[in-house]
Amino acid sequence: MGASHSQSIGGGGLGGAPASFATAVGSIGNNTETDPPPNGRTSGGSSTLTPWRSYDYVIVGGGSAGCVLAARLSENPNNSVLLLEAGQSHRGDLPFRIPFGFSKASRRVADWQSHTTPQAGLQGRAAYMPRGKILGGSSATSALVYERCPPEDFNQWVSMGAAGWSYNDLEPYFKKSEHYIASPQHPNVDLDVHGTDGPWPTSYSAEVAPIDRYVVNACKSLGLPFNQDISTAQSPLGVTRFIGNIDSKGERSSTATAYIPSDVLARPNLTIAIGITVERIMFDQPSGVKPRARRVLLRNAGDAPLYGITAAREVILCAGAIGTPQLLLLSGVGPTEELNKHNIPVVCPLPAVGRNLSDHVSTGPIPFRAQSDLTYDFLRSKFSGLWAELKWRVFGTGPFSSMMWSSGAFVRSTDPRLPFSRAGEPPPPVNDLTSGSGAPDIELVWAPMAVFDEEFGKPPSDVSGVTLAAIALRPQSKGSVTLQSRSVWDAPLINPNLLAAESDINVLIRATRLVLRVARTEPLSSVLHPKPRAAKKDSPWWLCDVDPDKVTDKELEERLRASATSAWQPTGTARIGASPETSVVDAQLRVHGVDGLRVVDASVFPTSLSGHQCATVVAVAEKAADMLKQSAA
Repeated sequence: MGASHSQSIGGGGLGGAPASFATAVGSIGNNTETDPPPNGRTSGGSSTLTPWRSYDYVIVGGGSAGCVLAARLSENPNNSVLLLEAGQSHRGDLPFRIPFGFSKASRRVADWQSHTTPQAGLQGRAAYMPRGKILGGSSATSALVYERCPPEDFNQWVSMGAAGWSYNDLEPYFKKSEHYIASPQHPNVDLDVHGTDGPWPTSYSAEVAPIDRYVVNACKSLGLPFNQDISTAQSPLGVTRFIGNIDSKGERSSTATAYIPSDVLARPNLTIAIGITVERIMFDQPSGVKPRARRVLLRNAGDAPLYGITAAREVILCAGAIGTPQLLLLSGVGPTEELNKHNIPVVCPLPAVGRNLSDHVSTGPIPFRAQSDLTYDFLRSKFSGLWAELKWRVFGTGPFSSMMWSSGAFVRSTDPRLPFSRAGEPPPPVNDLTSGSGAPDIELVWAPMAVFDEEFGKPPSDVSGVTLAAIALRPQSKGSVTLQSRSVWDAPLINPNLLAAESDINVLIRATRLVLRVARTEPLSSVLHPKPRAAKKDSPWWLCDVDPDKVTDKELEERLRASATSAWQPTGTARIGASPETSVVDAQLRVHGVDGLRVVDASVFPTSLSGHQCATVVAVAEKAADMLKQSAA
């Protein structure tokens, strides 16, 4: 990234005008005379650096949580707030406005383009793990599904030491953030359980591909109940139409578009700097006193000038389940052996930093040949795609207003009523790791077009299909985020240990067989076109053609280990808890053992959620904003 690509926007910055890095950062901090001490701390509160500009709150990471905090904390004109984002602005890029643009939002400049380390459970493959590198973070690049997840998940958090984080504690913040837009096509949604005055729009998409109702009805034929609304205090089990973060104009809505509109940007006490990477946090540590996070070091490239700023009240890490532990480790907060390995002096030994990484696991795409007039495969045609884009631009309708995943289903892998095995055989053994009887551990999703795993390339232009996938929501396997080096410019080592536990692969085997059953169930089966003779195992269509009563668990396992991947929901690497031995932050999200430093993002989740996590990240940020306001009172 060159110096000309960094900007400072917002009322406290340069009025939205592009600026060079030196100018932009000069408006928020000071160039250091020399590099700071290697241990990232100063003694007795003194510093060898030039006097630094100070802000009350310095928020590191302008993603799903960071934008919420910037907006809420700057509501008080007496608070000076600085939001630092390594990525670009959310404005102007078309895929980040189109609901159906989910697949176009990744593997771009607005994506960190992260990969895991080679995974033994995936035959040594590294899994792709996208993360939003843009204002709004992953809320700007996600599939847009709005889901609060089962109440049991949050009540389990409390039992693990996260006092004050039950579903009842979070429900007011779900409502506070939400602006539900009622749909005449869905009159049975209870408006009392949704927020209607919050900044973040939620709604049903204006259009859904015809194939969607065939899959929904096949799920119902298999015995899955239809669940009108999965974002209530009731169980999300069943098949459902998803509510998404789509505004009244039919555009995607992220926390950047929702929480930082023009009037918020104009606040003189809020500065938002983009294209800036924080290298580490520095601590004051007078003798005999707990270390206090006081300064943040930043630049826009590894060889660019180093700048620094001071946080008068608190530094708030919102860098996500990957970036947050990386920054803590680089700043000397984490497991002693990991810090020593990279010659990083220990500021605060915290064994759980970067540990307990948990991620959902997907089967990868399972495409089925389908009747062409029911799918959106025609959008691959340049003319059809342009026509759909024009319809969306003018009316906010058409295929581009649809979500890639308009519907889904949530089930329990231990449900004896569902066909998880071959006829006459028991299904492979699994451990019930759900948070309660109303919580799922499998999600089924589907896209209204043929999608191939990347090893097979793009589907031919004359192919039409529907693509299903199954996701294991409560993996037993846990991993870690560790450092590649002591430089933030070297990507961290992400090792979620995907499918390391036998139960995890068996959950996916059960889920895959359920997908095959759905495809062989009316009314869906009548519009799909499996070949009477199964394609070869190295074909993307193999699972489309196989008979679910003939394919063996071993064959499914072999396919899954070759195709399964991250479902992009990492959590737990700075989790909430009472003990500094097993957690990173307390129930107030304050990092154990230091002052002036909190974490607000998915890394604090004690466990994986049994669904999509973005709405919960936003609710956590809303609650954290109130905590910070109360602390300052």
